[in-house]
Amino acid sequence: MTVTVLLATALHAFEAAAWGVVYLWLGALPGAGSAKLYSLGAMTTYGHASLYLEPYWQMMGAIESLNGVVLFGVTIATLFPVIESVSRMNSGRRRR
Repeated sequence: MTVTVLLATALHAFEAAAWGVVYLWLGALPGAGSAKLYSLGAMTTYGHASLYLEPYWQMMGAIESLNGVVLFGVTIATLFPVIESVSRMNSGRRRR
């Protein structure tokens, strides 16, 4: 279970970093730190950072938010079978 959660977290971090690199490459944000912060805020739909994209790039931020919501949903849907499997293994051990 721990390995699955760590892998999912690493994949989410990789996706946020990839979005941040794209923001930097396009010149949508001024530096690496602000690109990472904005990307994490958009992906998690937290959005409390005082960073804003230029109007030309704002749709990209909205698309990243939608992508983040879908990715978190897929992650949770993937974790349910893992939790169920671990639960079955643990209940089988108690019966012996």
